Amino acid sequence: MSTEHTQDEITPSADYIKGFNEGYIMAKFNPNFSRGDMKQTDSSDRSKGFEKGMMQYEVEKKFDKALPSLSKDRADKGIKRDSRSNNKDIERD
Repeated sequence: MSTEHTQDEITPSADYIKGFNEGYIMAKFNPNFSRGDMKQTDSSDRSKGFEKGMMQYEVEKKFDKALPSLSKDRADKGIKRDSRSNNKDIERD
């Protein structure tokens, strides 16, 4: 007897996606901007996406600091592992 779990997929609206991307970029390039600067009364898809985009950036930033070896863009940043072990056969003076 097996149980299947189905999950309904929710496709975000174009406004939500636009807000998410704007929030992510704002958090990344304007760290002095905070969610507290936003009006709390607006509950549009775009403002919800904006807030979630800012939150997503903060989560990724904390993840990168806590687990840099698992960071998805570690290679893109040019960070290399310790190369001393790769050169075992090289004679040193």
